[in-house]
Amino acid sequence: MSMSLSAARKETFGETCSPVMPPVPLTLNDHLRALQPYGARQRFNRGETIFSEGDPSNYVYKVLSGTVRICRHAADGRRYIFDFMMPGDLIGFLECPDQPITAEAVTEVTLISYPRSSFDRLAASSAEVRTRLLCHLSASLLTVQQHLFVLGCQNAKERVASFLLRLADRNDVGAGHGLDLTMGRQDIADHLGLTIETVCRTIAVLRNDRLLTVPNTHQIILNDIGALRALAIEV
Repeated sequence: MSMSLSAARKETFGETCSPVMPPVPLTLNDHLRALQPYGARQRFNRGETIFSEGDPSNYVYKVLSGTVRICRHAADGRRYIFDFMMPGDLIGFLECPDQPITAEAVTEVTLISYPRSSFDRLAASSAEVRTRLLCHLSASLLTVQQHLFVLGCQNAKERVASFLLRLADRNDVGAGHGLDLTMGRQDIADHLGLTIETVCRTIAVLRNDRLLTVPNTHQIILNDIGALRALAIEV
């Protein structure tokens, strides 16, 4: 039996074939692979400074392993930690001639440094790259806004709960699983605007309330994430 015209057209134009799946959108990390020939892998020991406030902003850094604290030091020695950067995060991405912050290795850290000029050329070459960078900046801005809420509206117990929940979310750690604390209690205190004594006391209170289990100083288990979210007044 001869093939009908309609069937022939479908076969010619592929309408009877399996549907073609749309390409998976590229992530920012996918685009950064184009910078591999220009990137330099660097390693830093615990406590080592990666760059200091006032240094020229000649590089953009991507964390490969370890934890980096982003901070500023006051003239009287006080320190405020803006955030902790973890594998996959970018550092030094802001458009500033000089670094407005200091980056220090909390643990042993491996990262890739990209020349700022190469990074800027990549951004200028593609609207899709610029869109991904804008999404990255938007997420960073949202994080800053959430942390301002924590500092401005929450008490010590709520701040510690919020910090542990965000850390668990970033590391994809669920209830009953161990959450590794790569940073010390003093780092947590300087991030949350508290004293180290208050942080230690608050963790003990949450443990006594059975919301947490503390196997050791470097690990915490979140027993009741729902109760912690209610405590943190998450929105």
